[in-house]
Amino acid sequence: MHQPQEKPKDLSIALNDYLLGRLELPEGDALYEGTRVSLRRRHGDRALDVYEMYWADLSRLSAGGLSALLSLYQLFFHLSTLAADVVDQASLSLNGGTAWRLLQRLHAWMAWLLKGPAALLQLAMLLMLAFGATALVARELQGQLIAAAFGLGSLVLLAWATLGWLRGAPGPARSAKALFLVAAAAASLAAALYALRAEVLPPMLYFGAGAAAVFLLGAYLVERYSGVSQGVRVLGHLIVVATVAALCIAGALQWRQTTARTEWMLTAALNVTEWLIAAVLLAWALFVGVQILAVLLGLWLGRGSDTATRASLHTARLALIGSSGLFAVLSLVLWSVVSFVVGRALAQFLYLPIVFGGTYRSADTFLQDRVHDLGGFFTPLVLGFGFLVAAALLVVLPSLMEEISPTANLDARGVRKGAVEWARRLGNWLGGGIRVLGTAFKLLVPLGAVAAGVIYLAFVLQEFAFTTGVGKEIALWLVGSLEAFKGETLVAAGKWLAGGALTLAALGSRFTETFGRLRVVLDAVLDIDNYFADPPNRQPPRARIYSRYASLLAYLRNAGYARIVIVAHSQGTVISADLLRYLHVQGRQQDVVGTLPVALVTVGSPLRDLYAERFPLLYRWMGSREAGFADAAPAAADIGATQWVNACRSGDYVGRFIWTREDDAASFGVATVGSDGRVQASRAGDRAEFCLGAGGHTHYFSNDAVALAVEIERVVNRAPSAARHRPAAR
Repeated sequence: MHQPQEKPKDLSIALNDYLLGRLELPEGDALYEGTRVSLRRRHGDRALDVYEMYWADLSRLSAGGLSALLSLYQLFFHLSTLAADVVDQASLSLNGGTAWRLLQRLHAWMAWLLKGPAALLQLAMLLMLAFGATALVARELQGQLIAAAFGLGSLVLLAWATLGWLRGAPGPARSAKALFLVAAAAASLAAALYALRAEVLPPMLYFGAGAAAVFLLGAYLVERYSGVSQGVRVLGHLIVVATVAALCIAGALQWRQTTARTEWMLTAALNVTEWLIAAVLLAWALFVGVQILAVLLGLWLGRGSDTATRASLHTARLALIGSSGLFAVLSLVLWSVVSFVVGRALAQFLYLPIVFGGTYRSADTFLQDRVHDLGGFFTPLVLGFGFLVAAALLVVLPSLMEEISPTANLDARGVRKGAVEWARRLGNWLGGGIRVLGTAFKLLVPLGAVAAGVIYLAFVLQEFAFTTGVGKEIALWLVGSLEAFKGETLVAAGKWLAGGALTLAALGSRFTETFGRLRVVLDAVLDIDNYFADPPNRQPPRARIYSRYASLLAYLRNAGYARIVIVAHSQGTVISADLLRYLHVQGRQQDVVGTLPVALVTVGSPLRDLYAERFPLLYRWMGSREAGFADAAPAAADIGATQWVNACRSGDYVGRFIWTREDDAASFGVATVGSDGRVQASRAGDRAEFCLGAGGHTHYFSNDAVALAVEIERVVNRAPSAARHRPAAR
């Protein structure tokens, strides 16, 4: 008899167990060299060592604007998977029934549709763009191009054969593989020599070489993509094979209907592109239909659920709708740029559409028509999204200005005039704005998703299904409401965005140096994405970070220190609290740190405002702060720490208070040091909390953070005087 699976008591611990169990530690992670700074105190000449627990290389962007742009596409796919994971957590916590299991399946399907068909079909369209580019190569240069391609291919195959022979185990398989690769290299070299010697390449050879290049490039890109996305390898290779097969069939059908080689290849490429566009539209129609069902079912299930479950469902909706909407809009902007550039090259080329109907027209006109038709649907979405983004930017604008030009809350005489008032105004503005945005998103996001989905389905039905009758009339009425939006809106937006992207890529490090502080917003989102990620290479960032962190703590245990003081900022506070709690709850803390007392100092922590708010089922252990600071949870002992100090700035949009209620008007002040040498802070048991004044998410360790320095000094000084100490940062 099937026994029902027991519901885990702690989803946070279960997630850590799962990700740690998935980890196959890379060889490069076997050794970790941390930075250590050894100091001696002015008073008492006692030693103090500072270690850095660096983790950002496992989670964040590399330098440069191009990496930031590429990471945006990573977010689009991963956030939909995150949405599915959040729904799984909600269902698991409730031991959900049939309706919950259906919602889980709907979210799993949407995550797969977005990272699978929606993404891979666009990859196939880009491959057709590459094939079309080869058709435009001048005839006298085609032989040189083929010779260079096959010559390079022969070198790659020989290198592959050599590496396989040197690294492979002796046996028939190694010999057979090496012989096959050497034979392929010889054939490739022969083709290169033939191309160099031939005065005019046969059209079939050039077409076949282009199709082969498309196949190899597509297979390579699918393999790279499948390394970061699960469940797409087989589908990706099938789409590449089908695309190349369709290209060959289209070429065979057009062989006798065209006279020029360029016209023949371009017509075949455009024929396949039409079929791919139709497939993309139908894939999105399937996605939109499932999304409408998921939104409505989630709203229905949330009605009778507790606060934590409703918050989790809202998080899942935001992640899913946000990722799919942004992916759709930016994809259309990308193709508007492509159609503009390609259209200029094909302005004189006449083309007869085979899927979307019509008469002969220039390829430029055909491509622009496709963008304009879709633009009529997506432009309202762009406008609506732009409105919400503008509202969000308005809320965080004062905080972003603090990142660029931080306020000095203290000077040599103490608290600067007006600093307390500005800190409170900034804190109240940010808090009130976030609450208004939260309410607006709860109402507008699901409503917009359902309305836009219905109109999109009508658009697809108008294109492919209804040609006459009532269905045609209804579809025309729904889609006709978008006629006013058709035109150059997205094309113009695409040109501006493309120009901006190229400018940022060209500026490179100079852009990063000048505006690098503003990248903290994207870094924060990537931190969340990677912290929950489970990549197919069995190297979850969270597990790799934990491994490095635990090894450093174990090293400190063996080094003879008397106390460990962890000073963490931003995502580092989440990592530190999660790891300490995991070790404490699992009874493994003594195995890692022995009997050493561990204190935690957190600044700019998103534990309460982001993680406990957006993922309440995973962070149920955070408890509530509604009863006020004195009775708020969690305690330091709950995570295995002897003390827990939290500091914030009033304009920190990532995280502020952990235990203090934000509706406390006096909470956003400027912490000072009293005449007794103690920081003026809220204290209860093993917890302390205070605000450093106005500021954004950075600059916590600037010269005006005197209270933070004094509090860290107090925590460190609690250790016995004969021992060495060290505060460890993120």
